[in-house]
Amino acid sequence: MECLKRNAWLVPHKLNIATVKKLGPMDAAYRVGDQYFGLEWETGNISSSHRSLNKMVLGMIKGTLVGGALIVPTRAMYRYLTDRVGNYEELEPYFDLWRMVELKNALLVVIAIEPDGVGADVPRIPKGTNGRALI
Repeated sequence: MECLKRNAWLVPHKLNIATVKKLGPMDAAYRVGDQYFGLEWETGNISSSHRSLNKMVLGMIKGTLVGGALIVPTRAMYRYLTDRVGNYEELEPYFDLWRMVELKNALLVVIAIEPDGVGADVPRIPKGTNGRALI
């Protein structure tokens, strides 16, 4: 997050996306003209992955976002992370649904990250109650 801040990203950043109810802030947003590119990364369960993607699609429909990306792990790390953590393989069947949304000049991306290696003997990363690492 510090690296993003040094490179002009707003971390975290509230955007006016929803009409009726305020949605949570984007993990990071980058100004593109009078719009933003939103960035979310997954540390929570699969439901929060769906909320993140839907929030970004809604932001693109409303014209607040020019695009968005969600960063999620692959199944390789699944057993080492939070129970039912959002992951690429569980989101992939829904890609056709999000492709059906007609967006003009907008981009929605899901980026899968894969670990260099995994092991039960690696020390755990301390987390806060919001799921974010404390380091």
